[in-house]
Amino acid sequence: MAIFSAGLSNVLSWIHLRVASGRRRRFCLHWLTAYRVLISSVIMINLGVWVSQMVVNTAVETPLTATAANIMAAVLLRQEEVINFSFKLVSHLPPTLPLSLRKAIGDFHHYGGLHIGCALSALLWYIMFTGLNTVRVLNFLQLGNMTTSLYIDIVLAYTALLAILIVCLTAIPRFRVRFHNTFEATHRFGGWAALLVLWVHAGITTLTPDAVTPLYAHPSTWMLAITALLIILPWLRIRRVPITAHPISAREVQLTFPYTSMPYTSTIRTSVAPLTEWHAFATIPVTDTTAKIIISRAGDWTASIISCPPTQLWVRHPPTLNFLTFAPLFNSLLLIATGAGIGPMLSLLASPAVTHMRAQGRKVKVMWCAYDPYAPHWAFVLDAVWEVDKEARVWDSKVGRPDVASEARYLAMSEGIETVMVVSNPKVTKDVVDECKIAGLAAYGAVYDS
Repeated sequence: MAIFSAGLSNVLSWIHLRVASGRRRRFCLHWLTAYRVLISSVIMINLGVWVSQMVVNTAVETPLTATAANIMAAVLLRQEEVINFSFKLVSHLPPTLPLSLRKAIGDFHHYGGLHIGCALSALLWYIMFTGLNTVRVLNFLQLGNMTTSLYIDIVLAYTALLAILIVCLTAIPRFRVRFHNTFEATHRFGGWAALLVLWVHAGITTLTPDAVTPLYAHPSTWMLAITALLIILPWLRIRRVPITAHPISAREVQLTFPYTSMPYTSTIRTSVAPLTEWHAFATIPVTDTTAKIIISRAGDWTASIISCPPTQLWVRHPPTLNFLTFAPLFNSLLLIATGAGIGPMLSLLASPAVTHMRAQGRKVKVMWCAYDPYAPHWAFVLDAVWEVDKEARVWDSKVGRPDVASEARYLAMSEGIETVMVVSNPKVTKDVVDECKIAGLAAYGAVYDS
């Protein structure tokens, strides 16, 4: 009886530990995501400096410089060359590093958190600048030293504060998803307006009676100049290319276009109206001079492309690497896709990285769920999948959609897989990543926050 009681106690303790561990993981998945940690870290660093400047009664130029610095960093983090360099660096790290370290490194694809953190910090510093500028203007009014430029400066300060606030509010994920076109318009034109106002501030601040630093020597001048160049650069590298459309099904279309040496596991931004909206799609290299993208119906824009494919599209150079570039960091992979989400996976499956991994004996497994996947129009996908994984799991959603998250966790654990990578709609992607992370696995999905 004592042995039975001791055994039961051990079992209950084990269950309690497992439940507690699961709760901790769920808490971390919700509140301590890499995206939120990066945002919080950037804001906390800025907030610490912000408070210290409030204590020492700082000059009005200081928050203006800090605002310009954060905006420059936010824009720099969106540059294709910076993203590609960082992703290539991560992909070349050895898979012999401890798995816990590789798990953390793999979350770097949430770099959008750094961008958001810098943008919110810029708002924080600009609030300080507006407050100090208001105090300065009131002092000049009392002394009778007000000038037309100072009146313009203070009016623009509050106008730009409103513009920056709107840009930040429309970037809230729920609003961004529901009103994507509004988000793009406010982000682009509001950002340009704010940058222009900061230029005016820099000029007027160096011309006020109490100014001690000339415009050419002011740090914000050079930061704003770099930011302006970074914003202009992408617009110098957009090209209109001819498109060949090939319908795959009623819900998907394949667009082929000329591109020399398209990188594997990359994403390219496309548009039919460059000033108003851009849409990112994973690319699939076809030959040395052509590439293709697969577009699935997911909204008004994609529906219009599928129903009436254009003969030309604007594309932005260069394409940016996506999270699948991190595949070589792991010793074994489970790749999961639903529908046209297989497109990005095809680029990875055909890449030299996967060829090298397989040559080293590293396991690569594939799961794919699609509507009528054995239809002739999906033959090119099955050929590519079976070339890498002869035992790939393929489900027909026409018959019944499986619980992709549970199937992913079961297969990964039964096969001893190190990491799971998934490309699907936001809900399925989150379900798969959460399910696998709760089970203690490394898991990454296509992000909609970067």
